[in-house]
Amino acid sequence: MFGYVPMVEYPLNEARLGAFEIVLSMLDAINEVASDRLDGVDQFIQSLMTFCNCDIDEETFIALKELGALKYKSDSNNPAKVEILTQELNQMQTQTLVDYMYETILTICGMPNRNGGSSTSDTGSAVIMRDGWSAAEARAKDTENMFDESEKEFLKLILSYLRNDEKTDDVVPPLYAIQPQFTRRNYENIVNKANVLVTMLGCNKIHPKLAFIHCGMFPDGEAAWAMSKEYYEQEAKVKQDALIKELTNHNADDNS
Repeated sequence: MFGYVPMVEYPLNEARLGAFEIVLSMLDAINEVASDRLDGVDQFIQSLMTFCNCDIDEETFIALKELGALKYKSDSNNPAKVEILTQELNQMQTQTLVDYMYETILTICGMPNRNGGSSTSDTGSAVIMRDGWSAAEARAKDTENMFDESEKEFLKLILSYLRNDEKTDDVVPPLYAIQPQFTRRNYENIVNKANVLVTMLGCNKIHPKLAFIHCGMFPDGEAAWAMSKEYYEQEAKVKQDALIKELTNHNADDNS
């Protein structure tokens, strides 16, 4: 029917790699560090005990483990020493390494971090820039551009199927009349976008529809414009009807 296999690929990027495929080596490194930290704890708990110039047989050592004490002889010429061989892993330095790799992974993948910072005087824009939300938004827009081409290929497939159906052939719109929209909750700089919308709506040289589309406040600017226009017209009609009713009542009172 279509002349080809009806499958459409939605590539995430030009390299056609997964979102986290480029950082698999670093994720493996974090797993390895976590495993080594546990090994370090086990080795610290299971440390070996050394006896220098002390002759202790198996029975004595078992008694030592049960009683928790040891008696031995030592002199200046042949000093005796009992100690535990321990070498503890520096957890602070290890955590610093893990945090570095984690932050690097977030940066490469274009994900915002969760450290929240330490400043209490940051503005909304500063937080967005500092915590990586602007980078995440830029990465999402790049993905949208890639998905846009695939979405158009998918729409071509659907429209071709509908045109082959006699019942829907007459109502099928052309491809250029359909604009793919990738809706997501975008609250980045929402106050600034609202100010841009108000400013553009207040300019009589800009069509209100352009204000809704280009302010960046709505995922679908045209749908927001159509909904707002309908609401505005309904409110204007209600106010007009109320004014006409008031004038009618006023005129009736004057005539009486």
